[in-house]
Amino acid sequence: MNAELRARTLRHAYLRLSLMLAPALGVLWLALNGHGAAAVLLFCTVLTTMMIGTLVPRCALFGRMIKRLPAEGNLALLTIDDGPHPEHTPAILDILDQHGIKALFFLVGERAARHPELVREIVVRGHEIGNHTQTHPATTFWMLRPARLWQEIAGCQQTLTALCPEHPPRFFRPPAGHHNAFTALTARALGLRMMLWSARGFDGVLQEVPFITQRIASRLQPGAIVLIHEGTPVAVEVAQAVAAMMKASALKCDTPPASLPFGHHQVAA
Repeated sequence: MNAELRARTLRHAYLRLSLMLAPALGVLWLALNGHGAAAVLLFCTVLTTMMIGTLVPRCALFGRMIKRLPAEGNLALLTIDDGPHPEHTPAILDILDQHGIKALFFLVGERAARHPELVREIVVRGHEIGNHTQTHPATTFWMLRPARLWQEIAGCQQTLTALCPEHPPRFFRPPAGHHNAFTALTARALGLRMMLWSARGFDGVLQEVPFITQRIASRLQPGAIVLIHEGTPVAVEVAQAVAAMMKASALKCDTPPASLPFGHHQVAA
């Protein structure tokens, strides 16, 4: 990726970091001037705000994101995270063909590099690929410093663009949806728009397919962005159930339109 773009993005990120640290001076001043209770209150308020913005996936405190599609047009979007997977991806592609559904696959860069033929097959079959970081550091992504964030997001973008130069990713999804104050800034610098979801069944951690499907069904409506995963013990079974459900819903299940506004209206998921 362009070194100048990287340097400019990191400058903006570290400037934002310095501004975020400004309240620490207020805490220190209050503590040194005998206002211990006020110092503790300010510290807790700032810390709580930061944690909510970071760990609540669809909180837009640190930058805009797409949480659902416009309800007009009767469109719903199926998104599939964590691929490509050598067994699950081919099976899921066949399921989607069977039900006439187009999806957005959020792919992990290093996995895509190991299975380039699957990435190309996704695109050949009419689906879209998205950026899901280079190594998928799910437990630590929310705390990555700006330089490491750049490596993860830019690295994946470079990997996927090299594999499918005519169809580079337009959207980025952070692992587990967690993002810090520098994530949206980095994605935007790379021409990406951050996309979360409005309907999920927690199939990344649960294996009860009826529960997973029912939870998604309760949130399936025009404009829904549905989230399922590859790489789980029930990945193919979930994909089959969700695809059948989406087809039966009479919603149009297609890739995102070329022009897509940032949406802040959402349902709980």
